Amino acid sequence: MNRFGDIDVSNKTLPPVYGYRSEKLVPIEKALEPILPHIDELPYYIEHAKKHCHFPSEHGLTQDQSAAIYIYTMEWGDTTLYRLLNKALRSEDRQALKIWFPYLKLFDTALDKLPTVKEAVWRGVPIDIGKNYTKNQIVTWWSVNSCSSSSNVIKTFLDNSKTSTLFLIEAINGKKVSGYSAYESEDEVILRMGTKFRVKSDPLDQSNGSYVVHLIEIDNNNAEPLASAMTQMQLTTTASMNNNISAIPNIPANAKWIQNGVTVAGGNWAGNVANQLYYPHGLFVDGDQTVIIADNENHRIIQWKKDDTTHGQIVAGGNGQENQLNQLAWPTDVLVDKESDSLIICDYGNCRVVRWLRRSDTTQGEILIENVKCYGLAMDDQKYLYVSDAAKHENVYVTDYENHRVMKWVKGAQEGIVVAGGQGQGNSMTQLSYPNGLFVDMLGTLYVADSNNHRVMRWPQRAKQGTVIVGGNDWRAGANQFLYLRGLAFDQYGNLYVVDNANNRVQRFSLE
Repeated sequence: MNRFGDIDVSNKTLPPVYGYRSEKLVPIEKALEPILPHIDELPYYIEHAKKHCHFPSEHGLTQDQSAAIYIYTMEWGDTTLYRLLNKALRSEDRQALKIWFPYLKLFDTALDKLPTVKEAVWRGVPIDIGKNYTKNQIVTWWSVNSCSSSSNVIKTFLDNSKTSTLFLIEAINGKKVSGYSAYESEDEVILRMGTKFRVKSDPLDQSNGSYVVHLIEIDNNNAEPLASAMTQMQLTTTASMNNNISAIPNIPANAKWIQNGVTVAGGNWAGNVANQLYYPHGLFVDGDQTVIIADNENHRIIQWKKDDTTHGQIVAGGNGQENQLNQLAWPTDVLVDKESDSLIICDYGNCRVVRWLRRSDTTQGEILIENVKCYGLAMDDQKYLYVSDAAKHENVYVTDYENHRVMKWVKGAQEGIVVAGGQGQGNSMTQLSYPNGLFVDMLGTLYVADSNNHRVMRWPQRAKQGTVIVGGNDWRAGANQFLYLRGLAFDQYGNLYVVDNANNRVQRFSLE
């Protein structure tokens, strides 16, 4: 099997891979050091890659970054690097991927510097898998995906097989690596790991028995994923005696926050005991300042009371990472439906949204929505639930992660409006770097977790640049520092809560 046909046909659901982003850039020899026991003669292949890779690079790649791409495209047998890497990326054992993190950091930063192509590309396998795909099906390829802009290259590998499947892909975020490959004539374009597609139409059954499957890459600023992101349903609610309603705070336009945060949850290294978190994601701050957290790698929802920041209480999941009703798998967000006094949870790994009643005798949840890759949640005052992206007042604000910007989509619009960032990846006041959580206040001011800049920024309506309100002081574990951000929220008093992802804690910054 060549890398153009290294395709997973299982269509299984896996959590995304992002932990490598926290790695430091190191030389390729150091990056591949954990892989030495798995590939014989690996130092020789590394030396060969460094000698023959495209360097100096007109795109600004270092020699190690260029070699990282070159060695990925090399072939030397069953233990070829791309085969082992892609096998690991498709494995359900996500912990086993950690040995690849240093290399993935080097490889991914190399791709960042290469031109992005929006064009038709091809892949293919010499087996009949076309009938596994249906119109409008959503498919995720978890591996690094080698494609070619030339269909003839792929047909050469298929060798006129009568049971082949050819993939025609409308790529929008492809990375052109043909000048950096060990095989420059193959016109190679790489689609990154975790790329998601929609099947445009039912596969074409050709007269020779082979299939052509037409895929369209899904992107955050594409109208197609937005439609699925705005999947909504009217929640059936009942009256509740709980009047402790959490409201959007009226934050003054010139508000300032104390720059040293206070840890209100976690901060005791990564782990699964009651005083620990493990790569937390989204959060919800209740009216009594209870912080409810999607504890992603612990597969649970845990809450921390205002007056007890030393220990949390598991309120959903925590029973393993399977799909039973008493379990969650990599939850990414949570909110409270006050009228039914329940938690609404993005159960990302199980492709569903679930509800857990907030009662001491609750042992399992109920499914509200199935077959949705939910990442974020919001609920409006009409009790409509918006899945994947925050929504208020018929406007949807989307963190366009890979394009380093925030988009606003007005109801009925065919195109979004850039309201923050959009000036390329960077750390100036006009730029963002992999934005994550966001919040929009009553004045329409946008607050965004600028993850890889390790800061929270404020962007007033129609502003051309933002201001840093907390963080931005290097990436460490100090009281005024972050190490990659995820969710953010405000309590009713205007205090800011930030999920400090890789420091495994939630920080509160009090309004001055």
